[in-house]
Amino acid sequence: MVDKEPVQIEDLKKADPGQKTIAGDPDADIVIATAAGEGPKQAAVVEDTKVYDFVSIETQPGFPGGMEKFYAYLRKAVKYPPVAQENNIQGKVFLSFVVEKNGELTDIKVERKLGGGTDEEAIRVLKASPRWTPGIQNGKPVRVKYNIPISFTLSN
Repeated sequence: MVDKEPVQIEDLKKADPGQKTIAGDPDADIVIATAAGEGPKQAAVVEDTKVYDFVSIETQPGFPGGMEKFYAYLRKAVKYPPVAQENNIQGKVFLSFVVEKNGELTDIKVERKLGGGTDEEAIRVLKASPRWTPGIQNGKPVRVKYNIPISFTLSN
């Protein structure tokens, strides 16, 4: 035998079961004490200035058209320094640089010298390089350190 009427669906929609029973007006207005525009300030966006290692990022930076195009650019752009020619200086200049978020090459440094003006020529050619495609990490362009050798070989 049932002594009470069963709970109606409409009453269940208003129910908010919890750990305590608290008296209050379920139809009361919600009052927000802070006026629009006077709340907490939005946090400043911190720009990522970290320089990532070439091998530790999702998408590596690259020369427009790929490395084959980069070496074609070098063949056209490099002028063999006269001192290096006169002294039969041949070999590789090893450089490091940072590919910036906009593809610009910065912080160009000679890591292993060859001499005879080849080091300066390698730096000049990299500084004159078109912008590269930047490296990508978490879907955003990032600064990436890159290492590359530039060969100087005299033809007979």
